Amino acid sequence: MENWLDFSFFDNVIGLLNPDLLHVFGIKPVYVQFSLVFIFVVALRWVLLPLVEWMMIKQWSVFLSYTGTVMTALLFLQLVDRYAMGNSQSSLPGFYWPISLLALSSYGMVYILMRVLGKTVAHFRGRAKKNAA
Repeated sequence: MENWLDFSFFDNVIGLLNPDLLHVFGIKPVYVQFSLVFIFVVALRWVLLPLVEWMMIKQWSVFLSYTGTVMTALLFLQLVDRYAMGNSQSSLPGFYWPISLLALSSYGMVYILMRVLGKTVAHFRGRAKKNAA
């Protein structure tokens, strides 16, 4: 498999979490990792949504696209974790998985809150138009 894919770009990504480099800019590595995983999940959702809508009926598309997005993100994060695992010691920081899982669940929470907020606003607008007529 190493002949097919070049995983050397993971070294650059893992290098972004170097505490010494981030200390120069005054940024905590936890924030960088959270942001990277959150943006990754947002991008995956954007890519997977049309595919799932094409494959499934409309009632299941939101649930399945979010589930597919999270599963794909977890697979990618597991790939990064296995790549960073050298001989017996990982080069990833100890907060890698807690922060990654926090970013995944935060995306789900923000997504659900935005959907509920959108439906609530649409409901009140429709009610205001009905009362005005």
